[in-house]
Amino acid sequence: MRRSTTASSSLVAMLSLVLTACVDPQEVSDMRSKLDEVQAQQKDVLTKLDALAKGQKDILAKAGTAPAAARPDAPDPNKRHTIPVGNSFSKGPATAAVTLVEWSDFQ
Repeated sequence: MRRSTTASSSLVAMLSLVLTACVDPQEVSDMRSKLDEVQAQQKDVLTKLDALAKGQKDILAKAGTAPAAARPDAPDPNKRHTIPVGNSFSKGPATAAVTLVEWSDFQ
């Protein structure tokens, strides 16, 4: 049992030595520089996200304290509109509270 453990550890050591010798130092340097670049971009994105979150909190805080101003040109939802239907075809009583008007063009 002890002999197989020693052989296994020797094999692992030799394999790691071979793999380490196959790695190009320039490639490692390139990967390291790309990794640093990605980390810098991530920090930039996180900084921008924090600024956006702060801006949203400020907007929500201002919206919660300011009274809602009524629009001067807002339509009155209670206004009653009258549309002359003349001799047009109609269905239902003429004294109905609501009249639906449909216009279509047959060409």
